[in-house]
Amino acid sequence: MIDALRNHADIERQKQLLRRELAQDPLAGGAERQLSGKAAELLRREPSYRASPRILVSPVPALQQVRINCLVDGRELIVPGRGLKDGFYLLKPYTVPFHALPHAVSIKGLAAAGRKLSRAEVEKLSLGLLVTGAVAVDRLGNLLGDGLGFFDLSWAVLAELGALRDDAVVAACVNEAQIVETPLPADCWDVPADIIVTEKGVYPAPHDAPAPRRLFWQHLPERRTRKITPIWWLRESRPPEP
Repeated sequence: MIDALRNHADIERQKQLLRRELAQDPLAGGAERQLSGKAAELLRREPSYRASPRILVSPVPALQQVRINCLVDGRELIVPGRGLKDGFYLLKPYTVPFHALPHAVSIKGLAAAGRKLSRAEVEKLSLGLLVTGAVAVDRLGNLLGDGLGFFDLSWAVLAELGALRDDAVVAACVNEAQIVETPLPADCWDVPADIIVTEKGVYPAPHDAPAPRRLFWQHLPERRTRKITPIWWLRESRPPEP
């Protein structure tokens, strides 16, 4: 157990160093750099996008155009709330005036424009496509996020609730400069991308192992998750410790 904790701490230190290095790179620009409109357009052509009646998209500002496209294209948009505290919101297509879409899909406009989903509604989602941004991604699909881990946590919660299809695809939408050639450090709970979408094209990410479909309870600090509604859904139904 002690060795495992040290290993997790070492991986996190490596990630923090990389985040600081990449933050100084004017081309990479970090997770908040606006995604190219070309990348958002290329995602629309992907089979997983075209086949998905509902799509989860991270609420980061860089993916604003992806969220708008989902609604314009008639998809139900699922967005994790701020810090996942309130769980997941649903925005239905054609319910928001076109001029109001940028605010509606923002983290500030989400609660007013969308509807917070109950546990029963989340369990019925059957998501086939989840879209996330990243600070960086390597060719194997390993993602370096902003350090808060809410995409990984969202994936794990949805998996535990049976809300993911068996063939669910994770798309990392980034700018070309955010792809790194050196493999990124990855922990046991990290969710890799299946495809990488940039302004220049769509790249398959041949990672060796599928994303874990469970929560790693032993690594969930209660102080961090005690106010996260979906975590409490799962805690309440979890068998007591032996």
